Amino acid sequence: MNDSIEPRDLRLKIVPAADVLLHEQTDERRVARLRDALQGAGQLRNPPIVARTADGRYAVLDGATRTTALKHMGMRYILVQSVPYASGEIDLQAWYHVLPDQASKAAFAYVMEHSTLAHTVTVEEARTALAERRATAALVHRDGMATMLVLDTERPWSVSDAAHESTSASSILRGLVATYGGAGEIYRIVHDNLVEIVQNDATCPCVVMFPTFTPEEILGVAASGDLLPAGITRHLIPGRALNVNIPLERLASPEDEIAENAWLRTWLSERILSKKVRYYHEPVFVFDD
Repeated sequence: MNDSIEPRDLRLKIVPAADVLLHEQTDERRVARLRDALQGAGQLRNPPIVARTADGRYAVLDGATRTTALKHMGMRYILVQSVPYASGEIDLQAWYHVLPDQASKAAFAYVMEHSTLAHTVTVEEARTALAERRATAALVHRDGMATMLVLDTERPWSVSDAAHESTSASSILRGLVATYGGAGEIYRIVHDNLVEIVQNDATCPCVVMFPTFTPEEILGVAASGDLLPAGITRHLIPGRALNVNIPLERLASPEDEIAENAWLRTWLSERILSKKVRYYHEPVFVFDD
């Protein structure tokens, strides 16, 4: 336990719910389940992780379902943990989706229908195209090759192009994931051996590759509201605040933001002084029940 912890070290603050922006879509069924759980518990256990946007609002990096559930409950405020996004402390990666047979067929049909330039390349060529934003997604198949989804080559790749919102990269990605999202269980992976996965698993003949976004792109998506589909961005965030368990009544309080955060500092100080806050340096393995 670290006895020198201070409230500011936790980077926790209470902010107006209207200022908390998503960068990805949410599943309404999961939102409804979490809303019921929050109402039953009467407290927020783990705060969403956010980063400041250029206009001073907060983009949710992790916790979109919690944020949406709290907003649906009419909370005036949300407790967040604000992290320094551009400092290099946060590792931003891409999830890949391993698709079962029916979902694979739906994904390939979508790519062929919506791509103005769909062609087959090697997996490494697809990786390069995704990194350079010449492709929006790529489907790896059993022959060791990948089919890329490429947008209009005369218009720069964009995740928040308001002038072409219906054909923005975000909207194309939302359409792709929505096409196969209901066609079987989707597994998310971060894995380099994509060819081996699809060649060795007869039930999952396709892996969908997505680009690894930059922090600037994620903040731009949140600010524009042209959201990415859920489950394609992955943030590895050190120093998460867990089991905070703040009463929901504080998030519905009529007091102003300054008063709310003064209360929060006192509340956190009391817990630190009573040795109820611990910082763990080691990575751990957790077995869920």
